Amino acid sequence: MKKITLLIIVAILSFGANAQSLLATKYGIKVGLNIANVTSNPNEGVKNIETTPLLGVAGGFYMEIAFNDKWYIKPELLYVQKGASFNYDYKHKWDSISLNNVNNLDAYATTNSLKLAYVELNPTISYKASDKLALNFGPSVSFLINEDYKFNEKISSNDTPLNAVEPTPGTYESEDLDVSLNLGLSYYITENFLVDARVNTGLMKVGTVNKITSIEEHGNEKKEYNYELNNKAIVLSFAYLF
Repeated sequence: MKKITLLIIVAILSFGANAQSLLATKYGIKVGLNIANVTSNPNEGVKNIETTPLLGVAGGFYMEIAFNDKWYIKPELLYVQKGASFNYDYKHKWDSISLNNVNNLDAYATTNSLKLAYVELNPTISYKASDKLALNFGPSVSFLINEDYKFNEKISSNDTPLNAVEPTPGTYESEDLDVSLNLGLSYYITENFLVDARVNTGLMKVGTVNKITSIEEHGNEKKEYNYELNNKAIVLSFAYLF
């Protein structure tokens, strides 16, 4: 996949260099707001997570390469913040040595914060419907450069367990690469200054949230609360072309 991505970058740059002799190529910068969230595919028998969007920044370099007066390719190389806050509940059976008949199956509520930072390549195809409006679509390839995952939990059942041993915390296992699809539009305030809006939909797993605990069903076996996450976002940005 990394080799394919490298070939895409080389092809875009080569095309841009060749296109300069035929049609005007513009270069610019782009900065905006990324309203990020995640979708989740839970393990069988596990209730899905509840998510809250994360606000992040998106910015970097931008180009417009014209095929003709209607069709363009708009390569972008951006720094993008993604992620979400989310909650899930789980149950845990404590190992109790008490001789009393106590209920040692407790319910817990968790809060999770996931912040991801990517370097993102967007070889966007654009159709200019008028002098002011352009419709955009294309793939997006993102490389993970930083992650920050925080896990907290609190007991939500009424009884405090006796002789309890704390359960293990939740973990997050990340993927280095994300591939997604961009759909959106651009509005040209002037010839060189534009507003851009798009929806970014992840096409592959970017990470897995895991929580292993003991449960009452079928004895005292382990159960894994497992959630496979995909990125999604609404991106609002401004671009200036030199």
